[in-house]
Amino acid sequence: MKRFWKLFLSVSVILLFVTACSEEATPSTHSDSDQLHVVTSIFPMYEIVKEVAGDRADVSLMVGANEDAHHYEPSAQAVASVNEADIFVYGSENMEFWVSSLLDVVENDVLEIVEFSKGLDLELEESDHSEALEDLEDLEEHGHKHDDVDPHFWLNPLNIKDQLPLIVNALTAADPEGEKDYTENAEKFSQSLTDLDQAYTETFLDAKQRTFVVQHQAFGHLADHYDLDQVAVGGLSTEIEISPRALSKIIDFVNEQSIPVIYYQSGDQSATAEAIAKETGTEITVLYDLESKPADLESEENLYLEAMIKNLEELKKAIR
Repeated sequence: MKRFWKLFLSVSVILLFVTACSEEATPSTHSDSDQLHVVTSIFPMYEIVKEVAGDRADVSLMVGANEDAHHYEPSAQAVASVNEADIFVYGSENMEFWVSSLLDVVENDVLEIVEFSKGLDLELEESDHSEALEDLEDLEEHGHKHDDVDPHFWLNPLNIKDQLPLIVNALTAADPEGEKDYTENAEKFSQSLTDLDQAYTETFLDAKQRTFVVQHQAFGHLADHYDLDQVAVGGLSTEIEISPRALSKIIDFVNEQSIPVIYYQSGDQSATAEAIAKETGTEITVLYDLESKPADLESEENLYLEAMIKNLEELKKAIR
């Protein structure tokens, strides 16, 4: 299957090239300006690079709003864009399964490739849970257990802060004259991330109820960092369907613990969350996992920061 996918991409790139040659050529932004061309895989990488690069780079995003970051299939146009790029930034192969296959067909000898999570520990910490939580964690559905590796590292803002030098270094290597700008932009963004982290820490500091229920297991790094308990209805994959037994256990847990709200993720089907809410009388609302760009948010500043602030406001309903 992988061989077929590579062949498909290769043929698609050739067809795109032939088509382009048969039409009037349209100059690319990169060739007509002094800006760097940076391609990013998923939404968090796009927001991060945009903040650090500022006006010195043309930054593009591959996975669009509400697209599946795990199972995205790059188009021929996307491959061509990476072929013309100076830098390609992705999160991790634990999230973007398709990156290795993409890079196998890219022909760009000068491309700088940045794995933003390089050096980060994506494994979740072991923590002490209540008996009710441990009972839920022991529950298996179709032989599947929740994974200890969570690729959603960006939901802990300090993970992003720690990795910013990777972006500064890559941009500076490609554009040495911009080093001062990149460094200053990174420092400014770093302060915003510190402020965001402080807001979360202060909000949850004295909370007695520290458990929240989500439809998609994406908030492990956030929960670990702020000493919260994430109860996930499904696993890391949005494609895994919950069993009737597991659903019944979750409903009992929500009732017993007086959980006030069930969170589902923007772009996902909310049927499971709705089913639990119907049986328990709880509210359902969106919690952004930011795998892809939120279609319902629009900010002139930074959508990542806006989404994380909205997440904080929504989490206050459960963490109190």
